[in-house]
Amino acid sequence: MLSRRVDFLVVPSLVAIGAVFRFWRISDLGLTHFDEGSYAMAGKWLATFGNEGWAIQAGHAPALFPILVGLFFSLFGIRDYLAIAVSAAVGSATIGLIYLIGRHWLSRETGVLAALFLATCEYHLTYSRLALTDVTFTFLFWAALGALLWSVQREDRRWAIIGGLLTGLCWNTKYHGFFPLIITGCWLALSRFFTASSRSRPWLSLLKRSHLGTAAALALLAYIPWALLVQITVGYWSILRGQLSHSLGFGEFAWTTPSAIYFYLSHWLTAPLLICAVFGFVFILIDRKETGLFLATVFVLFTASTLFYMSFPRLILPIVPAICLFSGFGVKAIAGRIPFINPKIIVGFGTATVLLWNLVAAGPVLALRTDSYREAARYLQNFEEPVVTQLSKNYYFYEERKSLEIRWQELDDLDSLMEDAAPVIIAVDPIIHRLPEDRAWLEKHRPRLSLLRSFEVTMYEPVYYQGFNPTLGFETLPRSVVPAVPGDTRIDVYKFQKQP
Repeated sequence: MLSRRVDFLVVPSLVAIGAVFRFWRISDLGLTHFDEGSYAMAGKWLATFGNEGWAIQAGHAPALFPILVGLFFSLFGIRDYLAIAVSAAVGSATIGLIYLIGRHWLSRETGVLAALFLATCEYHLTYSRLALTDVTFTFLFWAALGALLWSVQREDRRWAIIGGLLTGLCWNTKYHGFFPLIITGCWLALSRFFTASSRSRPWLSLLKRSHLGTAAALALLAYIPWALLVQITVGYWSILRGQLSHSLGFGEFAWTTPSAIYFYLSHWLTAPLLICAVFGFVFILIDRKETGLFLATVFVLFTASTLFYMSFPRLILPIVPAICLFSGFGVKAIAGRIPFINPKIIVGFGTATVLLWNLVAAGPVLALRTDSYREAARYLQNFEEPVVTQLSKNYYFYEERKSLEIRWQELDDLDSLMEDAAPVIIAVDPIIHRLPEDRAWLEKHRPRLSLLRSFEVTMYEPVYYQGFNPTLGFETLPRSVVPAVPGDTRIDVYKFQKQP
């Protein structure tokens, strides 16, 4: 009973700490990532009952995150930063969840340390301030794993039901949301080799007693409505084909390599956090505690699975909580193995070092304004002339008076407009480098374009590293592959004038 009372105090306190960072100056934030526009527009579509925005785009992700965005819009109004607030809220809740997982799997002290490390972690903080699916997926992924492991350990059908429903929600967030079931099933198979409680029992008996089949059935039941909707509208094979084009090196984009994972972790996780995590991972293998080995299994299997998909920094976000758990355990384990020094002093010093480094790294994230598309939309709405645009999807969330998006127009019709209605306002951003015909059209008219204004687009650093091997560097790749480059990403607004 006392333990539960402590948790009732600790969890809200840790969540509040995480929320301070994730909601810091949130009204200064806007939509910058290409996919944010899709989710925000789908949320607007839901909140306005189809009068504004556009329907959920199955090719990006299942429907749960846009539904949450639509719910926030319905409750608090349609604002860009409220779409981001969904991630901020779920990211804050993840801090409390990781404490509970650390407390039950390792120790209460490890849970507190891991939660504090995650609360201040640049990697997780960055995606908690973006209107993307990944923080929501990370929360549900770990919640499902926690429930499924509890059902395995206690052979309790109730926790299997909870784990199955959480997995279903996870699956309705991203298309690989069934991973908690796969990982737990692999754990059951592997546990016979390194846990004494499982070694003497047949695998089928373990599987039956874990009620993993019940969990899988419920997860599938929760996902089927979305799968049927996709099949009726665009066809589920088109989704599978799209996922395949992002996997196993197919398509034009690079897939994840071990060097890419190292790049991501070393750039957006601090050195003290990683060093303590390495020690923690090693000590977990040495201690051979069942829950610690399960954590290690989750980390290894999920990390290995990312090697078969396109190189995205956000792809490995779900392993960041595991690294924080390893790090918290590592600080405790190191303190207990150094003689002649009070372990509390070592824990205090190690914790302060990791947190200080984390806070220094988090400073630029908290200071960044990301509202350039919002400001550009305000500027463009002041023109009475026709406005022609080719901008990232996130821009179109802000439009009140709709522009003509180049890629959806016949170029001959645009040429006629330019001659008949001049002057015409044209706004483009780097996404035009991915559209060669549209870029050629712009270049054809460039001699008669005068630059009115440029808006610098500031984005979080991980957003730039998408779809290519990050070790190659931006300078080696064409803008058609890497349109957004740090320091050279802007919205240019031009005026077209007819020749006198």
